[in-house]
Amino acid sequence: MGGNLGGVTRRRFGKIAGGAVIGGAVMGGPWIIKARGEETIKLGGLFHMTGDGSIWGPMMEQCMGLAVDQINADGGVLGRQLVMVSEDDATSTDVVVQKGTKLVQKDGVKAMFGIVYSSVRAALAANVAGRFKVPYFYPTYWESQTSCGRYFISMGAIPNQQLDFFIPFLMEKFGPNFYCVGQDYNWPQVSIAYIEGLLQQHGGKLVGKEFVPFDQSDWSSIIQRIKGAKPNVFFPFIGGNGLIACLKQYYDFGFDGTAVAATLMDEMYVPAFEPELRKGMHCSVSYLMELDNPVNKAFVAAFKKKYGADAILNNMGEGLYDSVHVWKLAVEKAGSFDIEKTVDALGGISYNAPQGEISIDGKSNHAALHQIIAEVRADGGFTILKDFGKVAAKTDCVV
Repeated sequence: MGGNLGGVTRRRFGKIAGGAVIGGAVMGGPWIIKARGEETIKLGGLFHMTGDGSIWGPMMEQCMGLAVDQINADGGVLGRQLVMVSEDDATSTDVVVQKGTKLVQKDGVKAMFGIVYSSVRAALAANVAGRFKVPYFYPTYWESQTSCGRYFISMGAIPNQQLDFFIPFLMEKFGPNFYCVGQDYNWPQVSIAYIEGLLQQHGGKLVGKEFVPFDQSDWSSIIQRIKGAKPNVFFPFIGGNGLIACLKQYYDFGFDGTAVAATLMDEMYVPAFEPELRKGMHCSVSYLMELDNPVNKAFVAAFKKKYGADAILNNMGEGLYDSVHVWKLAVEKAGSFDIEKTVDALGGISYNAPQGEISIDGKSNHAALHQIIAEVRADGGFTILKDFGKVAAKTDCVV
């Protein structure tokens, strides 16, 4: 072998290869990275692919995959390509700790993303993210009390963001009396207590509240108590597939003028209900696929191009997509993949997300997010009734 490679000198080849790695992913392939002694950067995704939260897992995995692919196509992060290492947490507190520990200790991920259920999130945050000091981006709404810390980044709405506008809106539109039912864990407990406080503040009343186990399947006695209390608004905090069973049984008892409102009602749930059932449901979310802005249109188009014209996503998926991009911006701000420098750089990060511009408060590592009130149409779409813009998180969490 001489110094000439098909008419290109070794020195000239070196210049081309080096420029390609810096300039873009097309010529900066893994073989060049390997030749330079560099490795790809691994990010860990934990998803409810099985178990009670399986309604969300596949879609959230898709959103993270899209973010990673787009970043790689745009040249990667600091010239390095990303690899998503995906694990099924089985919606289990035990499994998520096992899989999260594997992601950190065996795979060497630089950050973790995913999960919906509060109990599973709390297990990962405490036993993996905090223990091994690896940042964990949680993309879902939650109660903002049990997982605070330097390595926990809240990318989902918390009670003040979801409810401060929503409850007064519902009271004005439907009336002052609410009935809440939630599964017996952190998020429903804290959220229902928050609603009770807002109702008292605005002259309303919580006429009933109940907490049920995760495996609740017969809702008839609960629904009879709701009907007997005659609330203006029925507000469930039931995650996973349980919400569908609860509301379908609720409607089996007939329509009675009580409005149904939920922070969970989104694109993943609405198709499960017949048009006459879903019409008129109300929700409070940070994101909807129908948002009319150029960033969201490009996001939805790319999602459907990759996963099919019928593919749907919700605010949790968008939050996960945003999380990967926020991590990227923090690494670039830090100029390093060093985890401590990346976490230090999170404060003040601003990202033009599909929902609109979001930002990270460095004192709490909570995201300021957009808040929307919408009504479900019979065709399964959403009519946006109110858009409050970006709302800061009010939390006692400190980094």
